[in-house]
Amino acid sequence: MDILITNIGQIATPLGRLPDETRRSYCLDVTRSADLLVRNGRITHVPYESRSEPIHTVDADGGVLIPGLIDPFWVWPDRPPWLTEDADGALVGLDRVQWAERLLMRAVRHGVTTMEVKCAHTQCDELLAMGHLALQQPRVIGSLMTSLPTQSEERNRLVSSLIGELIPEIRQRRLAAFCDIGWGSHAGSLTEANAVLRAALGAGLRPKIHIETATTGRDAAELALSLGVASVECVTPLAAELALDLARNHVMPVYLPVMRDEQEPRLIDVEPLLTQGLPVALGSGSGWHGRQARSMWSVLASAMNRMNMTLAEAITACTLNNARALEIAHETGSIEEGKRADLVLLDLHDYREIEATPDAPAVSWVMVNGVIAYAP
Repeated sequence: MDILITNIGQIATPLGRLPDETRRSYCLDVTRSADLLVRNGRITHVPYESRSEPIHTVDADGGVLIPGLIDPFWVWPDRPPWLTEDADGALVGLDRVQWAERLLMRAVRHGVTTMEVKCAHTQCDELLAMGHLALQQPRVIGSLMTSLPTQSEERNRLVSSLIGELIPEIRQRRLAAFCDIGWGSHAGSLTEANAVLRAALGAGLRPKIHIETATTGRDAAELALSLGVASVECVTPLAAELALDLARNHVMPVYLPVMRDEQEPRLIDVEPLLTQGLPVALGSGSGWHGRQARSMWSVLASAMNRMNMTLAEAITACTLNNARALEIAHETGSIEEGKRADLVLLDLHDYREIEATPDAPAVSWVMVNGVIAYAP
C-alpha cells in the first residue's frame, strides 16, 4: 500500500557534496510545507493523484522530517548482560535474540533505522542471532570483529582459524557483511592482518579496521589504503593528517565522540576534514568493553561539543556519512527519490531547534522501509 505523509512542516536532508566543493559545512536541503509519497517502502516523486493502489495517509502535524539515524559502530558485549544468577547460582534470563530485540527497539525509539553490530570471532552464536534479526527494525548489519593476539603462536592459531574455518563458514551462512580487525598497541602483524582481510575480501566480506591506540595509526592507515577498506574506526581519535589521507582516498574515518578516557583530549580535531568538505562519520561505540549503550542523539550532541561540528555537519555525519561508512548510501542516509523510506519525524517547527536539546529531541515516530516502527 502507498503511504502519503502529509502536512510536513519541514523536510531537512543532506544531499552530499560535489567533489570540487571546498567550502566548509555540509548544507542541508530544506523543503517547507511538503508532502511525501512512499511506494513499496521507497521514496517516490510520482504524483499521488495518478496512483492505482490504495493509499494510507499519515499526518505529520507540521513536524520536521529527517533521514533515519545510522549507527556504524555497535558492539555485542563480551559479558552477557542478559544472564543473571538465581538463588542456586544457575544462570537465567532472556536468550540472545530476546535481549537484542529489546536493545534494537530502544535504538528505534531514539531514531535509529540502521545499525552495524560487531560480534567477536568467539561469538558465532551471536552472529547467528544477528541473522535472526536481519528482518527486524531497525535494519541490522552484522560484522565479524577480531583483534590479533600479541603472542605469535596464539596469533598464528587465530589467523589459521579465521582463514580456514570461520570466514568460510560466515560466507556460507551469510552471517556478516564486514570483517573488522582491531589495531592495538602491539599492532599484531601487518602480514597476518593483511592475510585475514584479503581472505575476507575473497569471501565477499568488506574489510574494516578499528584503531584502538593512536600511536599505531600510521601502520593501520597504510594497510587500510592498500586494501581499500570500507572505513577506519577511531576508537582513539586519529591524527588529523592520517584522517585526511584516508578521506582523500575514499576510506571513511569513523569517530566515536561519546567515548572519552582520561588520557584523551576533550576536543577531537576534524577541522581539516570539514574545511575541505571531506566526510566524517560518527558511531556510538555502544558495548565497547562493556560501555553503556548511548543513543545517536548523544553522539550528535558530542560531535557539536567535542568536534566543533555545526548542526548540519553533525546531522549529515549521523545519516548520509554513516550510510557511506556502511556502503549503503545508495539505499539510505538521505531523503531522495528511490531511496528507502527510513525517516524520523520530530515534534519541532524547524530542524535548528535540535540545537536546544541535541541529545534528546522529541521523536514523534520512526519509519523503517516505509513501515512505522515506533510511534509513542
